[in-house]
Amino acid sequence: MAEKKTGSRSFGAFRGVFVPTFLTIIGVILYLRLGRIVGEAGIAGAIAIVLLAVSITICTGLSLSSITTTIRIGAGGAFSIISKTLGLEIGGSIGIPLFIAQVFSVVLYIFGFTEAWRFIFPSHPRIIVLSAVFIMLFALTFMSLKYAIKAQIVVFGLVLLSLVSIFAGGGWWNHALTIPVIGSFRIEGFWVLFALFFPAVTGLMAGVGMSGELSDPKRQIPKGVISALGVTTVIYIIMIFWFGYSASPEQLINNNLAVVDIAASGVVVLIGILAATFSSALTTLVAAPRLLQALSENQVFFFNSFFSKKSSSGDPRNATLFSGIIIAVSLALGNLDSIAPVLTMVFLITYAMINLVVFIEQSMGFVSFRPTFRIPHIVPIYGALGSIIIMFYINIIAGMIALAMLLGVYLLLVRRKLEVKEGYVRSGLLLAVSEWAAKKVMSLAESKKQVWKPNILFPVRFSRTLLGNFPLVKAIIFPHGGLSVLGIKIKKGKRKRKENKDENEVLPSIVDKFGKEGIFTSYAHINAKDYINGVTISMQAIEGQFFHPNILFLPMAPEDLSKKEEKRIFRTVKDSKAGLIIYDKDPEIGLGSQEDIHVWIPDDVLDRDFYEERRFDLAMLVAYRLRKNWVGSINLWMNTTKDREDEAKRYLRRLVYEARFPPATEKNVFVGTLLQAIRKAPKGDVHIISVTDQKDFEEKAKKMKNVRRSVLYVMDSGQEDVMA
Repeated sequence: MAEKKTGSRSFGAFRGVFVPTFLTIIGVILYLRLGRIVGEAGIAGAIAIVLLAVSITICTGLSLSSITTTIRIGAGGAFSIISKTLGLEIGGSIGIPLFIAQVFSVVLYIFGFTEAWRFIFPSHPRIIVLSAVFIMLFALTFMSLKYAIKAQIVVFGLVLLSLVSIFAGGGWWNHALTIPVIGSFRIEGFWVLFALFFPAVTGLMAGVGMSGELSDPKRQIPKGVISALGVTTVIYIIMIFWFGYSASPEQLINNNLAVVDIAASGVVVLIGILAATFSSALTTLVAAPRLLQALSENQVFFFNSFFSKKSSSGDPRNATLFSGIIIAVSLALGNLDSIAPVLTMVFLITYAMINLVVFIEQSMGFVSFRPTFRIPHIVPIYGALGSIIIMFYINIIAGMIALAMLLGVYLLLVRRKLEVKEGYVRSGLLLAVSEWAAKKVMSLAESKKQVWKPNILFPVRFSRTLLGNFPLVKAIIFPHGGLSVLGIKIKKGKRKRKENKDENEVLPSIVDKFGKEGIFTSYAHINAKDYINGVTISMQAIEGQFFHPNILFLPMAPEDLSKKEEKRIFRTVKDSKAGLIIYDKDPEIGLGSQEDIHVWIPDDVLDRDFYEERRFDLAMLVAYRLRKNWVGSINLWMNTTKDREDEAKRYLRRLVYEARFPPATEKNVFVGTLLQAIRKAPKGDVHIISVTDQKDFEEKAKKMKNVRRSVLYVMDSGQEDVMA
């Protein structure tokens, strides 16, 4: 059985985009304020004001038209476009204030209609007119979109009829030009008049807000928006010349209704003024609930399950009801003229963000950005910068208030951790920035030691290994380091395959939990014939990457490694320019109370210059991280001969000072061998022993074999510097 159409997504470019955009732009500014602007600024000045304002709108319209031909735009218009590129948080920070701005704009339009009505019928009570207009608007919108669209067509006809009456009146074809080309700006300057006119062209969102109701938004939005902008711009320019040939500057400046007096039929023009104001309210009231419904559908608003519902005809009636309540309360409270500038700022910021989105998409070079309607880069750049500059020219205080409101909403949405339902371009944007930064860093000759941070590669076969060692790893890397977990699957045997399958399901979820603890984590897995083979292959594979791990962490006892395996590990780590930590955990002591950290400094450093490259830098940096995260204490140790005891003490004191370690760091010198020193030293929670190569590791591990301690054998990569 064929699916019955509900009425949703059934409108074309003319009724769904052109008419709403046209009616929002051709409003009271044209009828009641344009004449005053012409009288003050003159023909050329008025045209400059119109073209400057329209240029911002046209650039935004072109940007909208371009991006809608390359993405699947959903309901919500600007919210959908911005969210698909920069994410729900930024899209919502624009969408929620835009919804509020649209709702309050309806209130302002109703007040404007009431004032025009009472100019014609001054005896009619204000509250009665307000209530009647609101009820009519709400009924048209709430019953069904098709009734609102039909009403818009009627209003569209009345506006056109009023324009015909205007151009047919005044006998302008028989008159000489009565307005100077350049006006005197006697009362108000250029930017004041510009601010007076600009709200006329902030209605671009009306047509785009119907995106969820269009049968083919990818084609219809560009066609409807561009044609509406072109037609309305021509009408404004013609009106400027009409005023220039039909009235004097004094007449236009002193009489806001001069157009009514000059037109062929003043009554028809008054009807057009009422129709234009009514249409602006209607088109905005149609768009606002659909924006709220789209916000709720993406879980951005509040009571989302309620506001996201649609009727059988596809109308967001719950959202419409809520919008109506806000409007009714606002009408009861009184005039909203004081917030009108802030509303204009929200529209301008929306314009700026749409242009910014298009510029980002153009600049990133993603294959997915293939608009069938292409525009030069200068168009979105001009649209974005122009919107911001004009915003502050019009009203800097209102602009700051609007920006603060958007920032507040953004921070709120970030804290809510919105669920991402589809891919966004923002990840690609961040990746592109990272790639650019990486190329710049790689081109720099200076050392990277000052910006070193621990980034650990942790190869594991079993989830229990990861869980058992995570407290230590976290204490080394938190809060600014990174953890890359490598799951190694052993190929041999059926039992191995079953173990691999189980671990393949468990490990990623564990890594994801670690990420929620504020640690940058990633997970990958490889197939290998044995554990060491997997480790060496992985280190070799990531060697050429820019963001690669700089420490290999192996939780295993030295006796579990054969000499061949040791050789492969040490050679691979050295070739990869990475550090190495081999963690030999005492099964009974573990990490103890996670307080006492003992670092063993070799006494051969006494034979070298203090600032020469040392082999214990990573050991010291690991100790510093552990102390900070454990809130523990560091004990530095050096075993040496009797004749060098004082020299060793001076070295440790200087080391603590130059490395900027806590003054409370204990400095201990023991006369004797390393084995004797460790046996005499307190058991502590962890002992960190620096090694230089495989041979050094074997010798020290052999000495520690019968000493029950939890030990970190640490080898520098040469990229660390405890003095940096």
